[in-house]
Amino acid sequence: MIKEVKFTNFKAFENFTMTFKDASLLVGPNSAGKSTVLTALRLAETCLRLAKRTRPSASNLHGGSYYLSYPAPTRDFAALNESVRHNFRDDETSMELSWRNGCKLRIVWPKRRPYEDEPTPFFYLLDSNGKPPRTVAPVKASFSTIGVIPALSPLEHEEPILEPETVRKNLSTRLSSRHFRNQMRLLDQAGEWDDFIEFASPWLAGIELRKPVTQYDTSSIDVFFTEEGNSSEKEIVWAGDGVQIWLQLLLHIYRSQDLPTLVLDEPEVFLHADLQRRLVRLLEALDAQIILATHSTEVLTEADPNSIVWVDKTRRRAVRAPKETNLDGLNAALGSSFNLAMAKALRARGVIFVEGKDVRTLKRLSKTLGLGKISEDISLAVVPMTGYSKWEHAEAFGWFLRKFLGNTVKALVLLDRDYRTDEQVREVIERFESVDVHAHVWKKKELESYLIIPETIARFAHCPAGEVEEIIDDVMVRMQNKVTSRLLAEKMVAERSTGRSVATINEDGLNDLTANWARSDFRYSICPPKEVMAGVNRELQRRGYKAVSFDTIAKYAKVHEIHPEMVDLLEKVEHLAT
Repeated sequence: MIKEVKFTNFKAFENFTMTFKDASLLVGPNSAGKSTVLTALRLAETCLRLAKRTRPSASNLHGGSYYLSYPAPTRDFAALNESVRHNFRDDETSMELSWRNGCKLRIVWPKRRPYEDEPTPFFYLLDSNGKPPRTVAPVKASFSTIGVIPALSPLEHEEPILEPETVRKNLSTRLSSRHFRNQMRLLDQAGEWDDFIEFASPWLAGIELRKPVTQYDTSSIDVFFTEEGNSSEKEIVWAGDGVQIWLQLLLHIYRSQDLPTLVLDEPEVFLHADLQRRLVRLLEALDAQIILATHSTEVLTEADPNSIVWVDKTRRRAVRAPKETNLDGLNAALGSSFNLAMAKALRARGVIFVEGKDVRTLKRLSKTLGLGKISEDISLAVVPMTGYSKWEHAEAFGWFLRKFLGNTVKALVLLDRDYRTDEQVREVIERFESVDVHAHVWKKKELESYLIIPETIARFAHCPAGEVEEIIDDVMVRMQNKVTSRLLAEKMVAERSTGRSVATINEDGLNDLTANWARSDFRYSICPPKEVMAGVNRELQRRGYKAVSFDTIAKYAKVHEIHPEMVDLLEKVEHLAT
């Protein structure tokens, strides 16, 4: 298995190192360098194939020493031939791949000199003792093969019979998908069809493949299949794109299953969610090191979080997933959404962490205000959390944002206030600020408190606004005892370590509440909005009016009806993504 890759002045990387474990899922923004890493691994495997066929043919100077070397086989790597040098500079470019047994492969593009032809790139190998192998045998013995599954695409409508050598030569190239039926035909001719079907059947979910046939036209190949519950045979071109890609993946993985390392570049493209999750389970079932670049939230949700690697060309090292303690905190705060959250956040310019139920409401209010970033969910990622009780995980949020997102992504944590005291709110904001995370706590009890809007309710209930205000006020006034008990309970929790007596704490709390309760704005802020709305709707319907939902209010509230705090907050959210 491979251990590490280092790049110096290599395409987007000026100086970059990535360490590989048993599984490495490469994630990061577009153009962050994920595909560059995989291209380098493909080139390394091409170099190895050459070194396992021929002896080194030259001696080249590198780092002050001469090494037995080979010409780098870059002919099929057009992008490297055109732009391998970092920022098109003339400096030497190199990459070094290390194996766990201590062996190394180095590929070098010598420094370019004025008025001279482009120097020929070369590569050389070093065994575990730091010595270059002189023959093919030690290369085969010490340098394990890297299995590379190429980028796959839907199949051609028809596929002519090709020479076996042509098919084999292009197994790992972009032409592989155009030769899929030929690959199946060679598999059958080699007597491996039954073995392949045995391997693939658990992952085919009711699809049954037939052997390739040429009976209709001896110049082309057909592969037919049937589906569970339908005995009609269909040629695989009539399957959906996802099934075509899945069948190709199964064949490539079957051929590579005994290799110690397997490399895949965004294999989830064209696969629907179920197949993406199935792919992760299949790869985890292999006894192989997996290196995979992905943008898929489904893949990340299914995968082991410890396998996730953050790639960013502006850094010097790739960042592995959080340590277990940090991960536990994030999992507690984000629940099962952690991997999904990470996938979204890594592609965004800004990320907002919110109570899970609040996402739809925020998007609807933002749309009313003409703020589109939160609805795009691209430049701005909206990540659900599990609730106020997870505020103690501020340090885990700080780790995630600092180590994974760095300075490239701005973040905001949005929290319900519930019945917390002003002092509790200050403490949690300071806790987040101490780890460079900005937190906003609603001044009202929770998000829905901002949706108790008499004008909007009146409009959709077909009830006069004054009558709606009267109904809301009546419902809230009847909640005084319930709200009082909850506020006092929270005040007791907040002040139990102060040494003050229970009687004193209760007396102060009652005095504050009595002074504030007469104010309508206080009642709108502190009364539980869901219970308020339920009571309001019961009374509206009793009087012959229509009930109104929070979704309706959020969707149809007019700009001037939205609370200023909400407007200000959503404008800040919009700016996160700009």
